[in-house]
Parts: sequence; structure tokens; C-alpha cells
Amino acid sequence: MSKESKSANNRPYSTEFKAGDRLFVLSGPNKGKIGLFKRFFPKKGFILVEGVNLGVKHAKSNPNLGVAGGRIKKEKPLHVSNVALVCPKCADPTWIRHEILPGATDDDKKRKVRVCKVCQARIDE
Repeated sequence: MSKESKSANNRPYSTEFKAGDRLFVLSGPNKGKIGLFKRFFPKKGFILVEGVNLGVKHAKSNPNLGVAGGRIKKEKPLHVSNVALVCPKCADPTWIRHEILPGATDDDKKRKVRVCKVCQARIDE
């Protein structure tokens, strides 16, 4: 396998998270923190969670552009396997399953929705 980390079948990672989802950190030094989904990096399998896993970036000042230098706090990526979705209905971290809406036809492309495995509530409504 190459130096670039990929999933077991040598394809880029995928995620079930969408913009606006609240995520719960399952492991690491930020365990227990909750933040909003920000960005996903499919090649490496990492995810940015707003307000979680903050690190310090040292920036050089640039007076021509009006940029002040110093230490800037910035979110660093977490691996996708270290976060879980927080269900908006039961407010618990949960895994999700997919369900096809009843009455969906091939013209509707069998609209799939995400469902909480804990409370069985639809997340995508």
C-alpha cells in the first residue's frame, strides 16, 4: 500500500455527515466535545469539526497586507472514525442507518434518509 492512507479497499474514504450536523468526539484528547461539521477530506479520511481539536499556527506578519503576526488558534483535522453524529431528537451520539422512503419510485431515485439507531427518528427532515 502506498504512503497515502486509504480505506481497506484502496478507495477514498466516505462519510455520512452533512453540513450543519453536530458531531461528538469519541476518542483522543478532545473526547466528549461536541462541535459542528465543517469540512471533509476524503483522500485521507479526516474531518474538521468546528471548535474541536484546536492547535496553534505561528503566522508571520505582513504589513503590506495588514496581517498581524503571532499565534493563531485553528482547528486541526480528526479521523472520521473518532467522531459520531449527535441525533437532533434524542441528543445522544449515535451511529446511523439509511432508510428508503416508502412510496419512492425510480423517478425519485429512491430517496434515502438517515435514521438514528438509538431512537429510530429520521435525521434528514
